Amino acid sequence: MSLTLLQSLFVNLSVLVTLSFVMSLTYRSWPPPRHWHLKTARLTLTVLTSLALVALAPADSSGLRISLWLVPIAVMILRYGLGNGLLAGLPAALLPLLETGPGTAAVTVSLINLLLVGGLSHLFRWTLDMNDPHGSLHRHAWIAALLFLPVNLGLVLLPGGPDALERTYVSGWVFNMVGFWAVASMITGRVALLQSTDTYREQAHQDALSGLPNRRQFELDLPFTVPGDALLLIDVDHFKRVNDLYGHPVGDEVLKRMGTLLSDALRGRDRAYRYGGEEFAVILRRVQPGRIEEVAHRLRELIASTDFGELPGQVTVSIGGSPFGLWSRTRTLWDADEALYRAKQGGRNAVTISAPDLFPHEPEGTDAPALNPTLS
Repeated sequence: MSLTLLQSLFVNLSVLVTLSFVMSLTYRSWPPPRHWHLKTARLTLTVLTSLALVALAPADSSGLRISLWLVPIAVMILRYGLGNGLLAGLPAALLPLLETGPGTAAVTVSLINLLLVGGLSHLFRWTLDMNDPHGSLHRHAWIAALLFLPVNLGLVLLPGGPDALERTYVSGWVFNMVGFWAVASMITGRVALLQSTDTYREQAHQDALSGLPNRRQFELDLPFTVPGDALLLIDVDHFKRVNDLYGHPVGDEVLKRMGTLLSDALRGRDRAYRYGGEEFAVILRRVQPGRIEEVAHRLRELIASTDFGELPGQVTVSIGGSPFGLWSRTRTLWDADEALYRAKQGGRNAVTISAPDLFPHEPEGTDAPALNPTLS
């Protein structure tokens, strides 16, 4: 093992890590978008990286360049499959043809290396999951050692190859393992960060108890309402009494069940929210003004007829609603809140819909039921 070889492999490792960091920056969101141009960009970067690693490695007496060019290829095979990986590795494997001397023999060795390492990478593709944030790479680190066992074994086909293999095999194998570990850790770490960010973002906009979007998400969605949409505010009647008589765990179950009922009852384009405490909000999309009260009564009747388990009596709700119009959304929110107050003051288990002075024209494409068809 010569000092020149170690220096060459160290330079290769440095270049590999640098270019792989650039590759990791293409992982920008989770879940990963299925855009063909993103896959093409990564495969192109892989081709350029492998070519650069081969070009930077000095050729030995056998004409073979000892480099880490197979590392990015193995990573791409784990990510996109054997065919894409072999295609990305072909330019680097054929690069020795541009040189004088034993170019054909060096190409033969490179192709053998590509097929052997590629085959092993494909074999372990389902064990080493590059999208696994929980550490399949760490649990199966020994696989990295197996992937690069065949590296440069094809040297035995060249004149003086066995001696060259003896000088370079161990160092080449070790540096390939280290390089693969560094690159794979970089990418899986990036994926784990994106997945955690996505989870935290979802948790920040979702109520953990009911499973519905929370008030923060409601306030984000409110500006995107248009005339022809409507708002319902739903308050569980005498909820404090439920907590006092049966305990907070029973009260929590009521809120969970409310979240399920509202999610299942609404159309896909409508959305329910836990507005706060025992109060829920529903944004109805493209609903005729004359149907708002009908929808609210169906929700009220659905909840009143539902068995809430440990509660001996029925759970009822009061609902206040208002359409969105050409006026401000804040006014709609106030109108719905005032309507809810009147429904509660009128004895609860009731529906009150605010009637603004001016209704918007019925939007095109409105349909009568604003609930899941199974509840119509």
